[in-house]
Amino acid sequence: QEIQELSKNVGRGQYPNGILRVQTEKEPVDEEALKEMQSLHTVVAALIATVTFAAGFTLPGGYWGKEGPIPGTPILIKNAGFRAFVVSDVIAMVLSVSAIFIYFLTPAKTLRQTKFLSDMPHNFIMVSLLAMVVAFITGTYAVLAPSAGLSVATCVLGSSFILFAFANTFMLARGLYQRMFGNN
Repeated sequence: QEIQELSKNVGRGQYPNGILRVQTEKEPVDEEALKEMQSLHTVVAALIATVTFAAGFTLPGGYWGKEGPIPGTPILIKNAGFRAFVVSDVIAMVLSVSAIFIYFLTPAKTLRQTKFLSDMPHNFIMVSLLAMVVAFITGTYAVLAPSAGLSVATCVLGSSFILFAFANTFMLARGLYQRMFGNN
């Protein structure tokens, strides 16, 4: 009784229908378009995996030969830019392969499951693309470090894509927020 008394005014305040505007009608989902998108995602993820795999073995700066301290090891192994390259290359590789695995190993039984299972690989691919750009920037920086002007120019130009990606992500998030909470 006490709980009922305390909750009698719930829903009668500033937001009687709640602060979220829930969409009551289901959005029509085009099954063919969804399958096409998954197919495109798989191709993109495979390309990212291929590029990052190759970059992992054709390392910037090359390897020490017989005359090096440890033959067969990367020449730039102590360079911070090189280390950032390796980490970002591995992130791109792992996430792109994970996206492919999700598409192939988790067949969806319903259209709703298919749509849900498309979101995670999509996000993995987006992060893979960013990581691949970071790998390119840091690998190029590691090799061009002796030429300060060229290495900085490469970093600035390469970073423009990252800024572009974050700006677009912000705009998408803002649009989603406005759809959920109104244009206030």
